Amino acid sequence: MRSISGAELLALIHHYGYIGLTAILILGIVGLPLPDETILTAVGYFVYKGSLSYFPALFFGILGASLGITLSYALGVFIGRPLLLRYGRYLHITEKSLDRVERYFKKYGAVTLFAGFFVPGVRHVTAIVAGLGGMSYGRFAFPAYMGVCVWVTVFITLGRFAGPKIAGFTGMLSVTEAAWILAGLTIASFLALVAVKSLGNRQ
Repeated sequence: MRSISGAELLALIHHYGYIGLTAILILGIVGLPLPDETILTAVGYFVYKGSLSYFPALFFGILGASLGITLSYALGVFIGRPLLLRYGRYLHITEKSLDRVERYFKKYGAVTLFAGFFVPGVRHVTAIVAGLGGMSYGRFAFPAYMGVCVWVTVFITLGRFAGPKIAGFTGMLSVTEAAWILAGLTIASFLALVAVKSLGNRQ
């Protein structure tokens, strides 16, 4: 089966608007090989051009990603590891990827659900591993949905305010590369705040 290119996905969003954005993010979060960050950054550019509005784009982007991450969690809870390993190849889920994310959970706990949105190849697996590991929905929800909100907002906002100029930034960076830089700075700032708060609590 022929894969859909990023340009075709953007054309679908341009044609179907917010409903297309929601559907594409659900599929991308569950595990289909879609260029989610590029799509979100381009949605921000559509906002800049006036094809979409900023707050509805954020709302439907967050809605799609939230539905996708919840569906992934449900797969982990109700499907189980054997079936996931048997059919997971269709969603780019392998035993190696599950083992890697399980190690992250053992080391970092629920923070993995938040940070996983910014790690290629991890985002669509974190919620599945949380479900497989028996994490309650209450413990899953806050870091997962917080990650959704930050991830969607960062890339759409970047596309809105800087999309037309980023491609020429220093003559070397593409829109998506610059988006990853901003995402990295966002994560670094978040972790710094967590570290400062943790040190403050110990004193």
